[in-house]
Amino acid sequence: MQVLELKRLKDKKLKLIIIESEFTIDWALELPKEEGILGNLFFVSRAYMEFIKDLVNKYHPNFVVEDKGMRSIEEPSTDDEFGAIFLNADIPYEFVDIPDYALNVISAPLMDKKGFIKKITEEIESYKKMGRVHYNDPNFQQLVIWRQLLKDDFNAQEDEIRYKIREAWMMMNIVELAKKQEKNQITAFFITDKRHFDGIRFLAKELDIGIEIINLKKIAKYPDEETSINDLLNRSILEIMPIKVIKKDKEDSILYFFDTDEYCSPFDTNMGYDAGFNTVIPYSKMTADRVSRLVQDAMFSRKAGASSVYFVGGSDVIESEKIAEEVLKTIIPPFESPVIIDPRGSHTTASAVVAKTLEVARKHEFSDLSGKKIICLGGTGPVGQISALIASKLNAKVVITSRREQFVKELAKNLTKKAGRGATKIIGESANSDEQYLNIVRDADIIWAVGKAGVQIISNKLMSQLPQNKIVVDINLVPPYGIEGMKPDFYNTEFYPGIYAIGALDIGRLKYKIEREIFKKALKAKGKKVFDYNIAFEIANKIVFGEEINILV
Repeated sequence: MQVLELKRLKDKKLKLIIIESEFTIDWALELPKEEGILGNLFFVSRAYMEFIKDLVNKYHPNFVVEDKGMRSIEEPSTDDEFGAIFLNADIPYEFVDIPDYALNVISAPLMDKKGFIKKITEEIESYKKMGRVHYNDPNFQQLVIWRQLLKDDFNAQEDEIRYKIREAWMMMNIVELAKKQEKNQITAFFITDKRHFDGIRFLAKELDIGIEIINLKKIAKYPDEETSINDLLNRSILEIMPIKVIKKDKEDSILYFFDTDEYCSPFDTNMGYDAGFNTVIPYSKMTADRVSRLVQDAMFSRKAGASSVYFVGGSDVIESEKIAEEVLKTIIPPFESPVIIDPRGSHTTASAVVAKTLEVARKHEFSDLSGKKIICLGGTGPVGQISALIASKLNAKVVITSRREQFVKELAKNLTKKAGRGATKIIGESANSDEQYLNIVRDADIIWAVGKAGVQIISNKLMSQLPQNKIVVDINLVPPYGIEGMKPDFYNTEFYPGIYAIGALDIGRLKYKIEREIFKKALKAKGKKVFDYNIAFEIANKIVFGEEINILV
């Protein structure tokens, strides 16, 4: 059983001519239920076959491969006119794609998810049949939102297989065929859908494979009344537009990912690759005492100025801070590198919370947070602490809450110290009942529910007693939500009289954009630069407002 492994060719040089297929080559996890009269046949025009023949005569390829797509046939045949162009000329011609055994393993969780989506859809349909569809019905809303989130996630993961994973397997097949060639200078054709051009081009660069891309400009010519169908069929409908891509020498970029958890977050790992890092090296169960040795090995094994970035994550925020301190202490000139700090996504999520609050606040005629009273419900957690720090530096009156009085007061004191000179004092308040919460939030301008997922802090009864002119943010995507009556898709939604809500989905979308931009900036940065909540908040405001709102550093 073959394992996916991409390695550069040794003692051979491959030039890959990537040729656009005449028509789109479709691919999906499941075959369409109804294939119609044409089945899964792939037709090719005479004009395209003549075009390919001209390319064969020009480049004399050592072998040819084609994206298999959804064709059920395993191997090309001389019975196929198109395949015969190569096979009759003794040019090896094969289909390439991810093998079935690998696809079955990768897609199994997705197919389970699809089955769950089907169950939810059936439940929604049962609501409709029984006449129970009420758009204010929280159960119906939850089903619809849940289904949409799952469908979006399914489509994103299917696209991951459709493009990145299949492209890697196809490229591995190409490299393996090149290894079998006796010659050291090899030319190959790869015929594929142009949607794969960017992915194949990226892999080719990493594998030191020279490439040339040939796009097609296809023109459909409409006949006049006197033109017969036979005359039309003999006409050429294609024009060729070659685009040459020259490989540039480039140094690999490496992201060293230090995570305090048992397993490194796939989310952050994927973000690193998507931002453009060539390699992401994860280290799980990280502790501060292991940092110095690892960072030294990473530094001294690379050239000064090499593209290296350290990312500190994980759910243990205190240990993450110690790890970040050790990284910054260990990196020395001329091997200094950027450091990203975002344990449990707290820095990017908190930045999204504050920026989105400001966005909605401006719709209600207050332009900043200075002097505004902000209550951080569940504010002793990672997101609450960072949100409180940012708000304090924006001169808001910040209160963090917890059920533990001594703990929250001590934490508030430490956060105030961390916020630094010029920031407002952060207050810690304990609350264990609706009455206590009501006394805390009654005169608040802004309420942030940033506690644990699935824990309701404020009830409908309490919310109904609050005066108007408030903004409420809830980062919880798991019901029950932190604020009763909140929905994840709320944005500037008046869900109690004069009280406007921002839900978790809007916060999550901005958080994703912030983290992606941080990775991209760190990839381009040189020297020792810290990417923490200060930079995250600047980026958040650039995204939301098109301008920077700086905080005290």
